[in-house]
Amino acid sequence: MPVSSSEEYKELEEKLGYTFRDKKLLEQALTHKSYAVEKGVKSYETLEFLGDALINLFVVDILLQEFPQAKEGQLAPMKAFFVSEEFLHQLAQELELEKYLLLGGKKGKFKVNVSILGDAFESLWGAIYIDTGRDTNFTRSLFERLYKNRIITMARSSDYKKDYKTILQEITQKRWKERPTYRVVSVSGPQHGKVFEVECSVRNIRAVAAGSNKKEAEQLSAKRVLELLQEL
Repeated sequence: MPVSSSEEYKELEEKLGYTFRDKKLLEQALTHKSYAVEKGVKSYETLEFLGDALINLFVVDILLQEFPQAKEGQLAPMKAFFVSEEFLHQLAQELELEKYLLLGGKKGKFKVNVSILGDAFESLWGAIYIDTGRDTNFTRSLFERLYKNRIITMARSSDYKKDYKTILQEITQKRWKERPTYRVVSVSGPQHGKVFEVECSVRNIRAVAAGSNKKEAEQLSAKRVLELLQEL
């Protein structure tokens, strides 16, 4: 059940370690477009757009600080996971964002999925940035205080998702509303040692990789497309 007054945002603010000066901004950050359309108010969409860019910056900065010698190809899958819907959804759950969300429609009719919670988490950081007077350093330090150690620990222990196909799909669906496609280019070698070449493509970005089976080749080609996206 959504909260009904700014007073009830206190628990969320305590978890964040930040008190909003403009509670209306916080409310907007938690307003889904379904509710915004019904009530004629602003949704979190523009704040989400801003928060997405900020979180990307903060995560990349943390990784570069911790792994200064790492190559871009090594950093790309880490970054892709730590800005993915899956990871941001986990952080949103810890803040219990679902109980603060303002959603339209009848009770029980609207399902709060992974994507909505991830979007709300991004919009929250966009709202914090604006509420601080667009103080990037303060917003970054707050984000790092909450999440830097976890990101570093997971990255160092490789305790993050290495399913490059899923990571790539999340990125392309969010950016273009499209999914990558995979095509077997060739199969060669003897029966006991076949080599599969698979092409992964999305829009005008393509990459081919070889593996000992189709699944492995798909993962490696998705990894290469991720690296190309980082370069672009």
